[in-house]
Amino acid sequence: MARGRKDPLRPRALRPRPLVDALVRHRVRFIIIGGVAERLLGSPRTTDDFDICPETSRANLERLAAMLNEIDAIWRPEGMEQGFPPVEPWTSRSFASHTSLSLLTEFGSFDIWIRPDGSDGYDDLIRRAVDVEIGEASVKAIHLEDSIRIKRATGGAKYLGQLPLLREVQEERRRSGLD
Repeated sequence: MARGRKDPLRPRALRPRPLVDALVRHRVRFIIIGGVAERLLGSPRTTDDFDICPETSRANLERLAAMLNEIDAIWRPEGMEQGFPPVEPWTSRSFASHTSLSLLTEFGSFDIWIRPDGSDGYDDLIRRAVDVEIGEASVKAIHLEDSIRIKRATGGAKYLGQLPLLREVQEERRRSGLD
């Protein structure tokens, strides 16, 4: 894709591995959250977007911005199936006034949560984060207890309805000695 293309990306099927590869290549410190993290930890639930919570130092946000520029990520405002390119290239300032960003990429929907509901962001969530492997990359995924806390704080039928399954997965992980 070329920067500044006039036709917005259409929604694409989610392919998390290329997103993880780009994050790792740019040395972004992040935690995988949401449905992909839950799936990595044993949930059978599927999702159509990839959610992360980045560490918010300026240097890390600059690395994240460079990654977004490399993959030509575009804005996907709530309710829009298609997005539009940012006016200027991504920089650490792109994140300043947002608690979350919904983006489209050629690898699918990509959501960045600066401070997920019910948490204080990366520094809070990294404390219990779980090591996971995605392809050749070793990365961090949110602990199920923290995922439950975020869904409870977010509320709404969609998220609250996922809690029983997450509690079952968490109990299975405990019985298996994984937690």
